[in-house]
Amino acid sequence: MKVFATSHIHYEIPELGIVGRDFPVISITGTWCELKCKHCYGKLLERMISATTPEKLMKLGERLRREGVSGVLISGGCDSHGKVPFEKFVDAIKYLKSLGLKIFMHSGLVDEQRAQLIREAGVDVVLLDLIVDDEVIRSVLNLNVPSDLFVESVKNLLKFDVRVAPHIVVGINGGMPSSEFRSIDVLSRLNPHAAVIVVFTPYPGTPFENREPPDPTYVVKVIEYARRELRDIPLSLGCMRPRSEEYQVVEIRAIDLGFDGIAFPSHKALNYMLELGIEFRVVHACCASLALE
Repeated sequence: MKVFATSHIHYEIPELGIVGRDFPVISITGTWCELKCKHCYGKLLERMISATTPEKLMKLGERLRREGVSGVLISGGCDSHGKVPFEKFVDAIKYLKSLGLKIFMHSGLVDEQRAQLIREAGVDVVLLDLIVDDEVIRSVLNLNVPSDLFVESVKNLLKFDVRVAPHIVVGINGGMPSSEFRSIDVLSRLNPHAAVIVVFTPYPGTPFENREPPDPTYVVKVIEYARRELRDIPLSLGCMRPRSEEYQVVEIRAIDLGFDGIAFPSHKALNYMLELGIEFRVVHACCASLALE
């Protein structure tokens, strides 16, 4: 079991000597996003380090490397076609790779040309949400494309030998069931390098800020199905999920199911692993790094 603890979220478990560090998230679009999805609304971009030109990204990479950072997650807002516009940053990303940084990327939708550019840039792992519900794509993501394009994005990345860790957002439809089981079925056929399960969590300032997360019992059913159907795929419980005490049952069940990783586990989950004698290793990287194994 791998415990992922990065600098993206303030995380300290002093009793076990665990502290998050060394994996900042960079937005190449600043706070700009054309889609304004209802669950994010561009608000998550405000927490990222802004580097809106290739030159700024290269200088930032140099500084981070001097500070001992081992890798970064390159992200950004999406255009009206559901794509993070990274094309002009390819050479800058290559430069960051030459500095010795691991590069993870939120890409948005990916056609063959973009997949080839990602491959040429040397990106280590691509993260993208896999959403197979056309109505959710339209009403939540504000995106007028069929779900086939999300599936094709994963296929295109695999075709160009790019390691990919698709994310399934349980309850992305404002906490309501959102075709998660069908997404898992699709993933089982695609056979990606890893998969990450995250949970819709209301965020201040978004249209969904007053919605409730999905019921933890439903989330447990989803992760049980995921572990059964994705039995040969490394599986992680990702960083985006509610942190209330009632949701700790999800962490405990993920441990019982033999998930390969969990991001920012609670004290209760860590103590549970210790009580069972489950060995875990703290990794200061994005949980999608399971795709590198």
